[in-house]
Amino acid sequence: MAYTLSFFCRSGEDRADEALHHLLEHLMENGGRVVGESLGPFGDGVAASDLGTRRGDGGGPVADLLTLEVHVGVAEIAPYVIAASPEDEHGVWGCDLLAVITLVGDNPDWPLVHRIWTALVTMWGAVPWDESSGFGIADGVPPA
Repeated sequence: MAYTLSFFCRSGEDRADEALHHLLEHLMENGGRVVGESLGPFGDGVAASDLGTRRGDGGGPVADLLTLEVHVGVAEIAPYVIAASPEDEHGVWGCDLLAVITLVGDNPDWPLVHRIWTALVTMWGAVPWDESSGFGIADGVPPA
């Protein structure tokens, strides 16, 4: 079963591949040790990568890879924004970037999730959301 964690952001980024590149640069500059594989950009609006924390010996990942998707553009992410906050109770209307982390497998890379979460908050003022807790997820799992 997959677990999905979403982040609504105000980034000013025009292209998803550039936004993902900036996010990955930030991760590398603040802790390094990330291994991954690009899943593309999918047009200007969506880019994705499979990522994991690299073992200290320079080998493969220490846990199951996660998928990180980045969607840019107010119109591109509007359906997600409206579904999550139909009355804009959480101030996410007008967000222009949606980052989505999908975890699958028996050994999720929680430390990398926390690093991505922290980077998204630092870079773009991210507001986290998931299907089970909604916006309350921010109260239960603070950035590392």
